Amino acid sequence: MQKFFERMIVERDDLKGKIAKAKKAIKNPPYGSDTEGLNLLSEQVTHMENYLAVLEKRILHEESK
Repeated sequence: MQKFFERMIVERDDLKGKIAKAKKAIKNPPYGSDTEGLNLLSEQVTHMENYLAVLEKRILHEESK
């Protein structure tokens, strides 16, 4: 496997973990969280999920070569 492909796999797995942690924080906000901060975190999760979708497409593309 080429190094860049291995890095994409690691990045995908790391991103999945970050998304899961952020969603958990949205469902069970840490003490002191405010509405605006949670709204921003929710928006960030949306962007992270979009990025993950593109990253997964790139991985599939590389695997199909």
